[in-house]
Amino acid sequence: MQAWLFSSLLAGIKGKTELFRILTSYGGLRHILSERDRSRYTGLKESEFLVGYMAKGTQAKAFPTASVCDDFLKTEKPDSLTSFWGGLICSVLLRKFENEKDICALADEYFGEGTKSVLLRNSSEISRWWKALDLQKEKWESFLDRTDTVLEQRDISVCIVYDELDRVCSNYEELFGYIRSLLDFWYRHNSRYTNIKAKIFLRSDLYHAKALQFVDASKMGAYRLELGWDVPSLYRLLVKRMANTGIRELDSYLQSVPGLLRPQTNQELGWIPEDSPEAFRLLVNKMIGQYMGKDAKRGFSYPWVPNHIQDANGEMAPRAFLKCFSLAAEEMLHFKNDVAVLEEEKVLLPTRLQGAVAKVSADRVQELTQEEYLWLQNLIVRLKGKTMLMEAGEFLGYLDPQNWPEAERTKLPGKTNVEILEVLADLGIVMKTTDNRINVPEIYLHGFGLKRKGGIKRPR
Repeated sequence: MQAWLFSSLLAGIKGKTELFRILTSYGGLRHILSERDRSRYTGLKESEFLVGYMAKGTQAKAFPTASVCDDFLKTEKPDSLTSFWGGLICSVLLRKFENEKDICALADEYFGEGTKSVLLRNSSEISRWWKALDLQKEKWESFLDRTDTVLEQRDISVCIVYDELDRVCSNYEELFGYIRSLLDFWYRHNSRYTNIKAKIFLRSDLYHAKALQFVDASKMGAYRLELGWDVPSLYRLLVKRMANTGIRELDSYLQSVPGLLRPQTNQELGWIPEDSPEAFRLLVNKMIGQYMGKDAKRGFSYPWVPNHIQDANGEMAPRAFLKCFSLAAEEMLHFKNDVAVLEEEKVLLPTRLQGAVAKVSADRVQELTQEEYLWLQNLIVRLKGKTMLMEAGEFLGYLDPQNWPEAERTKLPGKTNVEILEVLADLGIVMKTTDNRINVPEIYLHGFGLKRKGGIKRPR
């Protein structure tokens, strides 16, 4: 058994965005519900998941760009954003039911042919439809009410799904106006509509931000579900990826672990792991050994990777988890002597997993700075080479907004260094110790170019 069996583990792991993609794909709901739940949901064919907003991909062209939304709030007030989201919902429904005579007739009645056509074909150009809708809110509200009634009569459920809301506009403060307005809209309309609902995917740091709070924010808890990964779920993901590579030797390797896989494959999902932490532990011991060294001094293997990829809030990213195993396997391919020292059925050396952590940290930070938190790039330059732990006062000095170019300050998640520190803590990038020093977890430490006395020793 060779380490190259881990090479295909990483494709398609993108957290909440991957779940968004599955939901909005054809038959996506069937991939999420368990066999037990499917017997209770007999109307799956009548369930529609429609994209309410996304910033990337083909369907993103139906929504305004960030620069358009930036300019929009230069002339309009944040209070007007109710009509912004209402208009986009109307356009989503019109595109879906363009060939349904009764819904098109409702659009003609409430919008007129001109506005209806713009909502249908040019929804990204909000300057062409927003004013008409904002001046007559009762028109689009009535359109949605009556469309919901039509869907109820047909027993069709529509769920409008939102993702990448952090990219609606580029100004951090104004971003919360858009998100706050969307959450408020659906809080007020959720009980009004029976067959039109919403699912909103939102980063935890944005949801918990003080700037997002609105009148009924405290009541949103009943509708909120936090997506997170625990240790067994991460190993279940690893096993599923390994089991569905189509490699015969790997199939035999996994089948030798009692209770690891279900007896039969699923037609759509392939091999599915059982929910057995004990089986996962047995597999890890088989692949690596019980310990990360000769004895327990260096730690037990099963919790080692999760412990070293978790952030300051204890949260773990699936991509980082899989990359630890994949990168460790790649390293073993480059060093042939690694294979020679493997014992029995083991396929990975603990030292290679330990060395992979630094690379995973660099990848994780690169993901953050290129995909979601561009403002971190400037901070990384100032922190490179510094040693943790660090006195809070010194760390706050690096967070002073004056350190960023003036043009970039409006994109910072706070107006003061204290506010920026709070955001970094919410993101799980930093934590405060009991003696008021700043610490950075290992998943970010190496990627930020930071050092820590007594850190992991990288293999040569």
